[in-house]
Amino acid sequence: MGTASDAFGLTLGLEKIGLYSAGLIRGFNPQTAGNVRIDGLYFDQQGALSNRVVEGSTIRIGVSEIGYAFPAPSGIVDYDLRHTGNGTPGATVDASAGPFQARGLSVDGNLPLNSSGLRLPIGASLQTSTNTAAGSPNPGYTSTVANVGTTPEWKPNDWITVRGILDWTQTTHAKTLPFVFTAGDYLPPDIPRGYYGQNWAEGRSLAENYGGIVAARLDTHWSLTAGVFRSKADAPVSYDDLYLNTLPNGEAEQFVVGNPDQSTSSTSGEVRLTGRFGTGAWRRELVFIARGRDTLALYGGSDVVDVGPAVIDQGVQVAEPSFTYSTRTQDRTELWSAGIAYRAQWQGHGDFEFGVQQESYQKKVTSPGLPLAQRSDHPLRVYGNGALALGERVTGYAGYTQGLEDSGAVPSVAANRGTILPDARTWQGDAGFRFLLTSKLKLIAGVFEIEKPYFNFDSNNVDRQLGVQRARGVELSLSGEAAPHLDVAVGTLLGSVNIIGSNLASEGVGTTAFGQPHVQAALNVDYKFSRWPGLSADIRVVHFGTSPASVDNVAELPAQTVLSAGGRYQFKLSGAPAVLRLQVRNATKFYTWNMGYSPGFSQFLPRAYFGYVTVDI
Repeated sequence: MGTASDAFGLTLGLEKIGLYSAGLIRGFNPQTAGNVRIDGLYFDQQGALSNRVVEGSTIRIGVSEIGYAFPAPSGIVDYDLRHTGNGTPGATVDASAGPFQARGLSVDGNLPLNSSGLRLPIGASLQTSTNTAAGSPNPGYTSTVANVGTTPEWKPNDWITVRGILDWTQTTHAKTLPFVFTAGDYLPPDIPRGYYGQNWAEGRSLAENYGGIVAARLDTHWSLTAGVFRSKADAPVSYDDLYLNTLPNGEAEQFVVGNPDQSTSSTSGEVRLTGRFGTGAWRRELVFIARGRDTLALYGGSDVVDVGPAVIDQGVQVAEPSFTYSTRTQDRTELWSAGIAYRAQWQGHGDFEFGVQQESYQKKVTSPGLPLAQRSDHPLRVYGNGALALGERVTGYAGYTQGLEDSGAVPSVAANRGTILPDARTWQGDAGFRFLLTSKLKLIAGVFEIEKPYFNFDSNNVDRQLGVQRARGVELSLSGEAAPHLDVAVGTLLGSVNIIGSNLASEGVGTTAFGQPHVQAALNVDYKFSRWPGLSADIRVVHFGTSPASVDNVAELPAQTVLSAGGRYQFKLSGAPAVLRLQVRNATKFYTWNMGYSPGFSQFLPRAYFGYVTVDI
């Protein structure tokens, strides 16, 4: 945990710490917004990246965006490619068990192939996973996941580095987790946590990520970096298990949905030319970029079958229906941009930067039985960030960033089905301070505001913009060594995502966004025992305040606090360095409902146990 520069979000291998995750930053999803990078380069992620090709990810918001060219509203998820090692052959073996029926084995190696700088990080894994589609694993909802990945590196000299990415993940026998929709403004009843899905509803999917990065130092001032990536998520077989109009006693109408091949593939990349000038106290940087993506999605064509009345916790098995599929919707999106950024660093005093991008957005949607729908836009985006040293231990920062996001097309259940929603022009402003409390302990305090359009169904079942989403909040991060042998990472968000618009009440829309709490906090503490070298204990506490559980804000999800506790032991196994990791999750067996589809619910994990052994060969 000592590697975290703040408490806003860090993933390393199987471990995650911090306030935010790759799927949720300041109330929004950076992945759906297109704010994902690989080693700083633009990447339109569709298929999940495995630990075979990435070390982990870092959340970049606030002060951590200073010096990061071309940031984005609601933050950036920056993946770190697998490290190539020190040039000596080696391998790491991980064997894991839990939570619930999960178990797995992975082998990752580093192979130096020759003396001219060719190295091959490569790995494979096979595991039985527990379904985490709703945000947490659940007992009984398993899948089989096979993965192979490699990130070869060729460095013929000190001027050029070439990296490749090949990542293949196949998921089979994936049990379908049911979702519950209530008939009114209330939560589903408390039910025993366990498996109540359909045994035949096993999906399969394939995630693929391929690409390459070239980094070249052209001369003493200029460098060129380019990356191109292909990312694909394909689900040839998938199902939905839905309990609709659920009553307070658990009685519901059960529907099962069969989905034909649902796939999204994207080609994306970036070329970046960077010039660095100046010596002494003043350093300047000039960055030119060209980036873009071409995304094709095929979705819809599903068949919905009413299997009759049910009670949500009985788990009655129904016969597998014979689904009849229809034509899918074809959705093609292209986004291209070119930009220039300038950065000036006054060593020990300040860091200032600004940039501008010209965007070109085009979307074409072909829905069954409807004419081709098209939309295009060509906005100009700007940003500016700055940090100023206010003393030896205090730095102030402020920034403003504009963004552009794809809003998608109207689903088939709406009166205006097939219509392309306007692309979302967004913006973010933030400011704050970073305090060095000690040489090893850092406090960050900041405020932010984000604004995005708000789309939803009106009273006439028309999907359109009803207003804007405005997120405002105060963020706090405390990270570092609080005392000898004691590392902490504490992150807190106090704020809200509000819906602002005319006649919201008549459209059945509340003023606070569905599922958005006013308080969010994460505490990570790790203590290393001085008397027993290699032994450490840790706890993680995640807290969410009350949040709206219905679009009209009438139903409310109570506040939730989830505790996880564990420890690590470093030892030698036949002379090889090894680590044993044990953890209990939701140690207090806290009961709550996960909020998934708006406004759908799924079960939250009960107490669960997790462990793994890592051996470096």
